[in-house]
Amino acid sequence: MYKVLLAEDEVEVLSSMLKTIQWKNCGFETPIGCQDGLKAIELLKSGFVPNLVITDICMPFADGLELTEYVSEHLPDTIVVILTGYDEFKYAHTAIKLKVYDYVLKPVTPSRMTELLNRFKQELDERELKNVENSMDIVSSYFLNRLVTKKMDSTTIEKNCRANKLTFQGRYHIVTALDVDLPVPVTIRESNTLELMRYGLFNISQELAQTVNSAVVFQGNDGVTNIIISEQEVGSAYTEATNLAHTISDSVKQSLKISVSAGIGEPVAYLDDLYLSRMQAGVALGYRFFYGDSSIICEADVDIKQSGGIDYNSCEKQLVEAIKAMDRISAIGAVTNLVTQLKKYHIPFDKCVLYSQKLMMRIITLTNEVTGELDAESLEKISESTNFYSASNLTYLQKLLENVCSKVFEILEVVKNNTIVSQVVKAENYIKQNYSDPELSLNAITEHLSISTSYFSAIFKAQTGSTFVEYLTHTRMEKAKQILAFTDRRTYEAAEDVGFSDPHYFSVAFKRVTGMTPKEYREQARKNA
Repeated sequence: MYKVLLAEDEVEVLSSMLKTIQWKNCGFETPIGCQDGLKAIELLKSGFVPNLVITDICMPFADGLELTEYVSEHLPDTIVVILTGYDEFKYAHTAIKLKVYDYVLKPVTPSRMTELLNRFKQELDERELKNVENSMDIVSSYFLNRLVTKKMDSTTIEKNCRANKLTFQGRYHIVTALDVDLPVPVTIRESNTLELMRYGLFNISQELAQTVNSAVVFQGNDGVTNIIISEQEVGSAYTEATNLAHTISDSVKQSLKISVSAGIGEPVAYLDDLYLSRMQAGVALGYRFFYGDSSIICEADVDIKQSGGIDYNSCEKQLVEAIKAMDRISAIGAVTNLVTQLKKYHIPFDKCVLYSQKLMMRIITLTNEVTGELDAESLEKISESTNFYSASNLTYLQKLLENVCSKVFEILEVVKNNTIVSQVVKAENYIKQNYSDPELSLNAITEHLSISTSYFSAIFKAQTGSTFVEYLTHTRMEKAKQILAFTDRRTYEAAEDVGFSDPHYFSVAFKRVTGMTPKEYREQARKNA
């Protein structure tokens, strides 16, 4: 019998509903009646949990919608039916938002109420059945997860199989582990997407596995879909597992637009050894990193190579030469060389990431040297936006490295094709390398670049916003600040270090730029240190 709470402020209506309706014949206990919403809420707070709440909207102290809101928040499994004489959209709209099961207008005859109760009982029966099934699925899944992750004694296995109505009739049992080929999630949104796609894979696997009489499908605690297949022959077990994995992979790709890989363990003769087959399936699935998306990998077929040291230096040397020669194809070749070696020797994932990060930083450092910090911010963004740990397989890792190469070569091409920018960058580098030379002059720079003084002055001012003298002075003063702040060099020595042959002129120039004498600046810097 289901429990009912009836909230109605009109005494005659409440009494009539309690007496004239055959509640027990409909599968319900005689309702507990309340004449206002506040008493109904207090009753619920006291511990009464009804399966069905029938409430009027307009009641004193707390109306039906307030009661419904409380039920929706605290008793989500309870069916709520609003019974009212107010045929207004605003009530219906609010009721829908609160997930009210039904909205019925007064007056309601006993026959109409009996009809409604029969429908409510059917809904409650279906919910109970579903809850029982869900509970059984949870218990079954818990047992199966234990079965494939740890060794269990045969008595316990037999007892749980009977309790969960599981049969493994074949002589040999094999485990397949399937997972979607998505990058390792970084954000909450990516994690939710991965979880959703894995659930979709599990549902499709359940449906397709029905064509195999011996297949048992369940989702592992790690989100991976597991399939246990029992067959009379070892060959048949491999065939069924492989065919089903391909069917599921193709179906998921068509319906969810994502790829799926599978690892298949070796068949075992006893259920208490099933964890060994699952362990092998997990290892085989891990090799999708090397074999790529949509891989169906049998552990017995994996060519295990000894993980040895790779010739990273040859890759880096090839890369250095390619960037200096502005040769994009050779740079991509260096990446391919590295990835080929990673795959050949089955280098562990973490080391693959480290090698990739090392090569990327070499690419960025070289580019920075060539461009003279012209695009330092862009290069920094490339580094920050490249997450090698998100790579689901070696092919994706290679694409990330190739993407880094493409981006830096875009920067290099700009520098190469823009003569003005290139000349200014060379001038800046020349100044930074020779600022300590007292003889450094505008003529020395233009002679070095082989361009006219007037042309250089124009392009340099346009690109840097400073004249040659202003830029040189700024560079020298910044270096002088560092010397004064962090060394014990005397003022005249600092002047010589930054290209001033006259210490007095250096002091005048320094104060004009900083507002302080060299001595004052040193004292201020050390005071603030």
